Amino acid sequence: MEVFKNWKAIAAVAENGVIGCGLEIPWHISEDFKHFKKTTMGGIVVFGRRTWESFGFKPLPNRENVVVSSSCPRSENAKFFNSLEEFASAYENEERPVWICGGAALYASAIPHCSEVILSRVKMKPQGDVFFPDISANFVEKETLLKSEKFDVIRYVRR
Repeated sequence: MEVFKNWKAIAAVAENGVIGCGLEIPWHISEDFKHFKKTTMGGIVVFGRRTWESFGFKPLPNRENVVVSSSCPRSENAKFFNSLEEFASAYENEERPVWICGGAALYASAIPHCSEVILSRVKMKPQGDVFFPDISANFVEKETLLKSEKFDVIRYVRR
């Protein structure tokens, strides 16, 4: 398994592991959205089909938007790849940070290639049907980047 130094996953995860309910995030925390924007700005954000669909197929500004899906309708708003391997091959010499941004299937396939994971640990237990994968076997908590009433941002690094 190859680990790429500039690949990082970023997610907001509830205490019960929920990251989504259908195409929605089951909470709205503006400070966390601001953290996500600040952290990913200028980098490459990578989404699966359902996450891209949840944005209304609109790109996030000031970031290169990439969609990994063999079944997503193509548009000029992003670059599209049929597989994670195809994306990795196209970006093998990339120096900018690559941010894996979900959903669950993309996290599961891409996190094994990430050097770190940035998690907003949301202090609630909402109902949902999309869950973040367990990273405890390969990652260890390194530092708390932000503490707030509704969430804490934790940086995890590869063991």
